[in-house]
Amino acid sequence: MKRHYDTIEILITARHLEAQGIRPSVRMLRLALGGGSNAAISQALAVAELTPLEELIRRRRENLDLDLTNARRALAELEAEQARLDELEDSLKVLGKPELD
Repeated sequence: MKRHYDTIEILITARHLEAQGIRPSVRMLRLALGGGSNAAISQALAVAELTPLEELIRRRRENLDLDLTNARRALAELEAEQARLDELEDSLKVLGKPELD
């Protein structure tokens, strides 16, 4: 099974090859990556023609920061719901009702 490589990983590998004075081809990148899709590698190289790697990394970092913020917000909402359930359970105990499982 071929491993999927994302655009940034492909482009960084290409940069490493270029730093060694090698003009990377799709086949060469597949060998350097130890596999991958020819289409994905070709697409990543085409993206690099339009957008600098540093910009792609900046965008990815912003997206990850947003994902983390959203995950933290969702976690806080779940913790608040759990606290409300705990309060309801405690109020039932005070009334002498059996515990909920």
